[in-house]
Parts: sequence; structure tokens; C-alpha cells
Amino acid sequence: MGCSSTKLRSSAAADLQALELKKVIQRNPELAAFAKEYPEFILPAIKSGLDDLDRCLDKALFGVGIIHAAIEHYEEEETTKQQQHRRNKKKKKADTKEKHAYAKTVAKLKELKRAGHPFAGLNAKEPQQALSKLRTTMDRLRDRKKEIKAALRSTKRWRNLWDVVFTAAFIGVLVCSVVLAATGAVPVAITAGTAGATAIKAVEPWANSLWDERETTLRDEKEVVKMMLDEGLSVHEHDNIRSLVVKLWTDVETIMKKVEFVLQQEDEEAMQVGMTELKKKMEAVDVKGSINSLKDKVDACKKEIQPSESKFLKITRD
Repeated sequence: MGCSSTKLRSSAAADLQALELKKVIQRNPELAAFAKEYPEFILPAIKSGLDDLDRCLDKALFGVGIIHAAIEHYEEEETTKQQQHRRNKKKKKADTKEKHAYAKTVAKLKELKRAGHPFAGLNAKEPQQALSKLRTTMDRLRDRKKEIKAALRSTKRWRNLWDVVFTAAFIGVLVCSVVLAATGAVPVAITAGTAGATAIKAVEPWANSLWDERETTLRDEKEVVKMMLDEGLSVHEHDNIRSLVVKLWTDVETIMKKVEFVLQQEDEEAMQVGMTELKKKMEAVDVKGSINSLKDKVDACKKEIQPSESKFLKITRD
């Protein structure tokens, strides 16, 4: 029963804090703009871009499978051709020209060409705009966090100075009343001392309320800024994905050009050269591994979006 009551109190306190933070956001146009833009434009655009990229990566994996199959066909057909050549040589017969010595290889590569470039139609513009906006906003929030920290330190220093001045003024009034009393003007001293002390004491709560309000406003804004920074997506991870996509795109582009070269050749020797170059490229670059690694990063970023959105909306929306 006690544990249940504690949970209820904690929940109520959290709801009250969330309500206060919402009021802070509503009072600050810059924070309010980000609170609206983040779930309505930035997150959907980034998620759409990740979904689009995921489809392209699936297509790229399919293409890699076709290329590996084409290389296997080529090696089989090359072995068959060499065996035929040795048999003909043993029988002292001339090699017969075959129209399709690499028919299976060519058929597979044509299948890849029909599938098209895996990254064709990838819409990177809107996600990049959203990331750019997020990057700018996060930088601004970090700057604002530093500004608030400096403002809180400044407020504390000025408040301490005010306390010193207030105390000095209060003591000054008391000293004056003592001096007046010492000169024999007791009624005047009592009246002046009482009036002065009362006036100063009346100012104290008002001044303290101003300092409290200033500090509370800054601390609340600091809490909101911290929350937005904590719940915001990691721009670094998305920048990392972008750089990996650019590298993968370059590798795929090179491979597609080599495939195109092979398909354009009618001469068998030229086709052999082209297939040898294609094999070397596929061995030098672990395209399949790069794609799978990139897919893992994309999946991780996609999973990060939903909880980020939920926590963000809990604080920023009614």
C-alpha cells in the first residue's frame, strides 16, 4: 500500500513538472517553434528518408546476389570453355566459335540491368533538410544552455550583492537612529528609525520575489532545453549513415559501370577482361557486408524515433 502511494505521488509530481515545462515552452517563441516543428516535420521527414533508404539497401542486396550468381556462372562457363579447348587441342581440332559461350553470365547481368540502379529514386533532399534543421536547432539549444548557465551565475552574484546592500542600508538606518538618540532627539530617533526600518523591510519581500521569479524562469527554461537536447535524435549517427551511403553509392556506381562494360562486349576476350575486373572489385570491396552494416544502423535509428517522439510530446503537448 505504501509503495502504491509513493508511485502515485511520484506520478503526480511528474505530471505537475510536465505541466510547468509546457507553460515555459508556451512563453518562449523559439522553444515553441521547435516543439511544433520537431514532431510535425523533422521526425516524419527523417523516418521517411530512413524507410526509403532501407528499401534501396534491400534492392542493393538483391543486386549483389545477382552479381555473385553471374560470377559463378562465368567461372562455370569459363571452365567448360577451357575443357572444350583442351579436348579440341588433343583431337587437333580447331575451336568452334560459340555464339553464347557465356550465355548464363550475360543473362544474369541483364537481369541486374533490368532491376536498375538500387539507389535510383532515393529521396535524400527532405531528410537532409530536416537533419540540417535539427543540427541548427541542437546547436542553438546547446548555446542557449550555456547562456542560461551564465545568467544563473550572474543572477546569483547580483542577488548576493543586493543582500549586502540591503543589509548595509538597514544597519545604516539603525545607526542613524542611535546617533539621533545620542544627541537627545529620542522621539525623532524612534520615529525615523521605525519608519526607515519599516520601509526597508517592506521592500525586502518584493525584491526577493523578483530574484526568485528570475531564477525560477531560468531554471525552468534550463530544464526544457536539457529535455529537448536529451530527447532529440543523435545528428552524429545520421551524419555517419549519410557518409556510409555516399561511399556505398560510389562502389555500386563503379560496379554497375563494370557490368555495363561486360554487356557491351561481343568479343569473348574483352568479356573475360570485363568479368575479371568485376570479380576483382567484388573481392576488394565487401559490398554485402557494407550493406548489412548500414541496414543495422538504419534499423537502430528507426527504433530511436518512436520513443524520442513519445517522450518529447509528453512534455511539449497538452
